Amino acid sequence: MKKSDGVEMNRRRFVKNGMTAVVGLGALSCLPFGGDLLFAGTSHAAPAKGESELGVIVGTTPIDQGMAIHANDFTIYNSKIAASFAVGSNNYWNMTNGSILDIAVRKDGKFGVDLVNDVEFLNDLWTATGSYNGENLLKVPAGDITYKQDADKIVVTAKTRYWTAGHKLPLNVTIQYTLGAGKNYIGLKTTVENPAGNEPYENLYSGYSLSTLAASMYGPFGFYPDVKITGIGVGADKDVNEQFGNFVVTYGKDYAVSVQLDGANSYKGSSGYKDVYINRTIEPGKSYVYDGEILVIDKGETAPILERCLEKNPSVPAATVKGEVKDSNGKSVPGAYIIVSQKGGYKETVKSHGADNLKKDIMQPLVWKIADDKGKFSMRLPQGDYEMHVEAMGFTPSDKQQIKLTGDKALTFSVKDGAHASFRVKDENGKAIPAKVVVSGIVSSVKTLGGTVFFSDPKTNEVNFNLAAPENDLTFTVTHASDFETLPVTVTRKVTPREKFTQDVTVPTLIKPQARKWYSADLHEHSDIGDGATAPKELHKGQLAAGLNLFAISDHDSVANDAEMAKLSKGTGTPFIPSLEVSPGWGHWGILGVDYTKTPISPNLTPAEIIKAGHAMGATVVVNHPYTDYGFFANREGVKGGHDAGSEDFDLLEIQSTINLTDAKNIDKRALDLAMSFWDKGAKKYLVSGSDQHDVTSGLYPGIIRTYALVDGELTPKKFLDSLKAGSSYVTMGPIVTPAADSMFGSTRKVAAGKPVKLSTEVQSVHGVKSIEVVSEGKVLEKKEFDNTKGPVKFETSQTPGKDTWYNFVIIDGKGRYAVTNPVWVKVEK
Repeated sequence: MKKSDGVEMNRRRFVKNGMTAVVGLGALSCLPFGGDLLFAGTSHAAPAKGESELGVIVGTTPIDQGMAIHANDFTIYNSKIAASFAVGSNNYWNMTNGSILDIAVRKDGKFGVDLVNDVEFLNDLWTATGSYNGENLLKVPAGDITYKQDADKIVVTAKTRYWTAGHKLPLNVTIQYTLGAGKNYIGLKTTVENPAGNEPYENLYSGYSLSTLAASMYGPFGFYPDVKITGIGVGADKDVNEQFGNFVVTYGKDYAVSVQLDGANSYKGSSGYKDVYINRTIEPGKSYVYDGEILVIDKGETAPILERCLEKNPSVPAATVKGEVKDSNGKSVPGAYIIVSQKGGYKETVKSHGADNLKKDIMQPLVWKIADDKGKFSMRLPQGDYEMHVEAMGFTPSDKQQIKLTGDKALTFSVKDGAHASFRVKDENGKAIPAKVVVSGIVSSVKTLGGTVFFSDPKTNEVNFNLAAPENDLTFTVTHASDFETLPVTVTRKVTPREKFTQDVTVPTLIKPQARKWYSADLHEHSDIGDGATAPKELHKGQLAAGLNLFAISDHDSVANDAEMAKLSKGTGTPFIPSLEVSPGWGHWGILGVDYTKTPISPNLTPAEIIKAGHAMGATVVVNHPYTDYGFFANREGVKGGHDAGSEDFDLLEIQSTINLTDAKNIDKRALDLAMSFWDKGAKKYLVSGSDQHDVTSGLYPGIIRTYALVDGELTPKKFLDSLKAGSSYVTMGPIVTPAADSMFGSTRKVAAGKPVKLSTEVQSVHGVKSIEVVSEGKVLEKKEFDNTKGPVKFETSQTPGKDTWYNFVIIDGKGRYAVTNPVWVKVEK
């Protein structure tokens, strides 16, 4: 199924009977949008061309593959760009409506394809958590989302509110979007007011969020490397003081959309979304303004962002850099990327990453420009010190040039020829196995030029790719089921221009859980729907290389790619667990074993209704990441129906790869504590894990954390899910655990009062075993440390329970990676 097919499936899911109309030029008063409102005009008629072209379309968006399809939605446009607003349609993740759902380039009077997942204004790193005095703040009345059109501009106003527990009153939030005639940008102005007499909203992260639509992302400048992180200091942070650290970008080969916030001092983001915030306390009786801008570029370059910055700030000294890119034969190289780098920095403020460390003077990409069809380029930059080089498809990057820009400058860059690599990966028996190859030692600044992570072809199990041939040695890291059942294998070698080489690599299997009927899956993985950036074919390759025994896909509020993934999995003989992530703004729910031929479960339901709907289709229901900003248990107090009967009828609780049990505030530590609180009451809410990966080539890859479950006989999705619900499983980032038959996780041991119960298990890790803990009712009863023992460790504990209780194991390996088992229940017979 093509991505467009998936979008159309989602359209059919949400579309309702409604009218559409075009509003052309002319002053309009600010009007609410009712279901029967109709303006004069022909539905989606092409307006006249020209710089003065400006208008509004009410109803289903004319943007190709756009998701604003309700009769109350509307689209604003000019001669260059268009943006659709969610009035009646659900916003993505079911967040507060009234924000931008679709953005497109306009050319020759036509609306292009949707380029973004959404653009939001968020408070406290997220959206309103739901209910205030019984009122659902996520649903803004249509009358509070309005527009006014003048001769030269359109201003959209959305009046929303934000509330969290501990405050008498919600914040009043007014968001304005301004589109001028002939402009390729939308002005952003948000006013946040805390009513007098209310409590302060302390340390509130407020700002703009940009979510990608299955594309690459960049920014903010200053933060490098680009990994998932929350609340770091960037831009205007007093210690960082980086003037260009206030924008983020989603980009493809032929477009770039940026969101910028004046005075941004904080950042949160991943491969699927990036947010820029101002962190401050919102005092009672005061209002605060957040100014920013959305810039839409019709090329996959970002240099226009700095050019727009100079346009807004003409007093900033600037200069023009122009030149040409040539190959080794002196021929021009069209489409080459001129990478402009500069020293930047950020402040690491997340406790799980250490103290408030200031990271400064990191040379990193700032913006890039694409050469024209003659290999020439020109861009305007603020004066300053830069490092520039060129990358081009199929070539080795040019040498880096240090530039002190004090005036206009002409440059010439020469790229060198590239090479081609082929890796054939086998196990210790000479059997070809799927693999991932990561290349270190080459530059890959822009993802649209190709990355440094490659997967084997499922048909041949060969990894084939083009690569740069720099003067330095390259290191190739080859993995299959790495860190769990094998160790990575590295190959270091020199690669010469135009070379074609084949490399045979053996990856020995060190641990074989399947021989003992233990099978693994990563049950939280995204494809290229919504904010995911991985096509199903690539996700399939990634799961093969991870050595997972069952495959899964779990997209936000969509099952459009499940059928394709099922077909791909069948082609390699791998059981497939079709899944769905129901994604209200207040908490996400994994539905494992979903019927993807039916309409997905609506995110508009209450927690109990979502759980009931999942069980009605025979699926297993998981509370995904319970304590993230979009986790149910983090937001429960403000969720409508958050404590209704049935709101705790879910089956499993998710642990992710951010687990750190030494930090009481760690979200996965809190999730484990929550599970244990259920166990203390005898409630069998078992653990499951998921990577929540959105980009298969990123550091958050398939199977980085996985669940192993015991399955007798033929391995099927049903048996695996039944094993999860029975608790015969454990979550792990490395250690492999094999309990004795009488110590099976999820099972119940009976013991006479006053008598000890013995539990035994075998533990092994390819990185060696560091420690094993025995835990009961939230307390560590016993801990045994090892000297990173590589071989199997047989561990036995004897405990004398005074009452009915439970015991589980926590294992840490030589790399500091966790495994956490589900409990063994003990019933004391008197």
